[in-house]
Order: sequence, then structure tokens, then C-alpha cells
Amino acid sequence: MPRLLRFTLCLSLAIILAACTSTPRLSNGVDLPSTANLSMDGPYDIRAYTSFPDAPEYASATIYYPLGANGPIAGVAVAPGYTERQRHINWWGSRLATHGYAVIIIDTNDPLERPEARAQALWAAIGTLRNETTRSGSPLFGKIDPSRMAIMGHSMGGGGALLAANAHSDGLSAVIPLTPWQPDGLFADIKIPTLIVAGQADRIAAVNIHAWPHYQSLSDGTPRGFLEVKDGDHFIANNSATERHALMSRYAISWLKLHMDDDERYRSFIYGTLSPQDSAVLSRYQLDQ
Repeated sequence: MPRLLRFTLCLSLAIILAACTSTPRLSNGVDLPSTANLSMDGPYDIRAYTSFPDAPEYASATIYYPLGANGPIAGVAVAPGYTERQRHINWWGSRLATHGYAVIIIDTNDPLERPEARAQALWAAIGTLRNETTRSGSPLFGKIDPSRMAIMGHSMGGGGALLAANAHSDGLSAVIPLTPWQPDGLFADIKIPTLIVAGQADRIAAVNIHAWPHYQSLSDGTPRGFLEVKDGDHFIANNSATERHALMSRYAISWLKLHMDDDERYRSFIYGTLSPQDSAVLSRYQLDQ
């Protein structure tokens, strides 16, 4: 076969194979959901800012947001745990923003605050996000959907997220407590989808004292999930646990996309059969719809 013809055939085959193996995309160029792209940064470039009106319920905060996202976007407020600052959990700000969310990560007024104060801080942070869509000069002016809001938190911040959801379910769409700490927590008044993330080997917020009773206290009929990481410690969802970020990311993002955005394309990532990859790292995964 002549060399030129061989080269042309090889080039054509390479183009065909590339087309067949490329990631499926929506008409706007955004990748369709897959385990791979839910495990990493999303398709949006992001920006962050710290200049916005103060709230007395929390100290400093940073808002992360996506560039070029279509339509009003949903918001998420995230609180750190006992003694922690933004820097311990702010990977969530950038990760969620790259998937299309406006995210406020807060510092509490006192890093030793109890969950009750963190609940108030989270609710105030939700108010901050809602105000940004009407504040003249805000990078998010006219870009936030105030009806789609979720809260998250680590440790006592997770306890605070549960307390805030218990008090304000009518103003929220979802809650994701991360290794939550809140003794004797009863959360029957939570009416929004709740995904509780726990570490099997957590020595600070022991699962059988905190996360599991929290889950069991939720009312029947409330969509709820319990995700327990095998041999996971108290810090599985923090900046330092980079080896866990892919796992945390795909379940949290799928939960928000399905339950806050009503995007049914993400249902199988929550309610489908566990992959061997996830079965190997989860000691317990329970769902109630």
C-alpha cells in the first residue's frame, strides 16, 4: 500500500476513534454527568470575592461562583468545624463552583462556637447569598435563584447544618452534614433531602453517637442518605483528605443536582448500584426515598 494512502487511512481512523471515545456533551458544550467528571472539577471557570456586607452571625467569608453558567444558579453555604477556619474546608467552594453553584464558605465569630451558633451563621450566610442577587455591584447581581439553597458543614458545622435544616426546612432545598457532631440530636422536623457523611473510624464524632442517630431521627418520607467511609476518620471531607475528594465530590454534587436542581440525570449516581470502586471504600451506604 502506498505510504500516502496508509497515512490517510491511519489519520481517518484516529479521527473516528477520537469521535467515538470523546465525552458526550450537551448542546452548550457541558459534559454529560459521569463518574469521572463528578469526581473532579467541573466545566466552569470560577472566581471568588470577599467584599460584601457583613453579617453579625459570622466573621469573614468568601463567595465562589462559576463564570458563564446558564440561568439563575443555586447557592450553598458551608461552615467549618470546631477550631477550624475556611482554609480547612474551602476546597468545597471551588469544587462546587466549577459545577455551577454559588458557594459561601464562612468563618465563625469564634472557632470554638457550638453547633447552635453555627446553625445561625449558616442561615445568615444563606441570607447573604440571596442578597447578592439584588445588591447593586455584586458579581452575582441577578444571577442567583433564591429558591434553591443548600447548607453543608463539617463536624460542629455539620451539627449546625442539621440544626439549621431542622429550623428552616421551608427555606432550604438540601443539607449535607459532613461527619457531624451534635450529641442527642433529634431532627424529625427536617423535611428536605439530607445526605449524612460519616467516617467509620471517627474518634471525635463517633458514628454510633452522632451521625447514625442523626440519620435515624429523620422522619419517614424525607429523602435521606447515609454514606459511611470505611476506616474513615473525622476529617474525610476536609482539605487535607485529598485522597477522599473524588468520592466526596461525586456523591455531594449528585445529591445537590438531583434534589436541589431536580436534574434526573443524576439519580443513578445516588440510587443506582454501587460500583466496585465505591463498594471497596464504603462500609455502609443506606438510602430512603
